[in-house]
Amino acid sequence: MLRVCVLVCALVFCNGNDASKFEDLEKRINRLEKEHRTCLVKETEKRASNPASPAVAFSAYLSSDVHPVAYNEAIIYNAVKLNEGDAYNAHVGRFKAPIAGIYHFVASVQSYSSDYIDFELVRDGSYLCRGRGSRTYESTGTCASTVHLNVGSDVWVRHYSTNGNFIKGSGYSSFTGHLVHAD
Repeated sequence: MLRVCVLVCALVFCNGNDASKFEDLEKRINRLEKEHRTCLVKETEKRASNPASPAVAFSAYLSSDVHPVAYNEAIIYNAVKLNEGDAYNAHVGRFKAPIAGIYHFVASVQSYSSDYIDFELVRDGSYLCRGRGSRTYESTGTCASTVHLNVGSDVWVRHYSTNGNFIKGSGYSSFTGHLVHAD
């Protein structure tokens, strides 16, 4: 459509008197359209095959209830649904960054008794955010954080209160994370 508008304007501007200007304009338009298509193809190929941005993502959940849960005890999400990049260790419940970059994590914990359950998302020993499954029976708390990690940084979820020590499993409590952007 843009091409037609430009050609019509060129005809009006040239008043049909100078066909060479019109032909030059048409050649320039053809060249620009070809360059534009080439740029689009290169950008698409770049996005599709960028080795600097490998896929790093995981999703895990508790397959069964956890009781008792001690103060500062790691919550080990043992059932892994996805572990692209092999960065999540289901035996210890920790994610270890294979490359530096911006990551996003979400942790959820569901209480299973009349007690609440407090938990926190932790990076290298320091908490990023906290969540709470309230005293209501089977209430779910959620904590999400976007953070920069260096290679080898650990992220995990832990119980951080002396109150509440029942966590509902069967998929109701989960831990997920993924690389948003590599350095």
